Amino acid sequence: MKEPTRMLILKRLAVWLIETSSEVLLLALALICLFGYDQHAFGRSVAFYIGGIVLLSITTGYLLSTAVGRTAWRGQKLWPYPAIATALFLIHSQIFFVISGGSTRSEKLSMQATGSCIVFACTFLGSVVLRKWAPYSRKYL
Repeated sequence: MKEPTRMLILKRLAVWLIETSSEVLLLALALICLFGYDQHAFGRSVAFYIGGIVLLSITTGYLLSTAVGRTAWRGQKLWPYPAIATALFLIHSQIFFVISGGSTRSEKLSMQATGSCIVFACTFLGSVVLRKWAPYSRKYL
């Protein structure tokens, strides 16, 4: 593998890591808004939600599928990868809901709608950053 290709892959992985970290934090804050928190231990509540989101992301395969998607995606347009990542989020959250079976329909809908918006926004911004930081070039593909 050529050096420019390795650097491009590393840049894509770095953007994916920032996107994913932002998604987790924003999803945790959204869950706090939707379901509340312990008024005496806000930090502990945030950590609890973050831990749950990371566990969900690992066990359903969301982290792996988005890492592969971000690293492999070579399109020039800004919106296709965010749309793919949002679809992956919806698929993996549905897998979680089927396995856990503990949420009501309205809770599932509110979590999926909020999460979809967060995932789309984070990955769209990641695509903008990646376009400026690692411009598309056919010679490195």
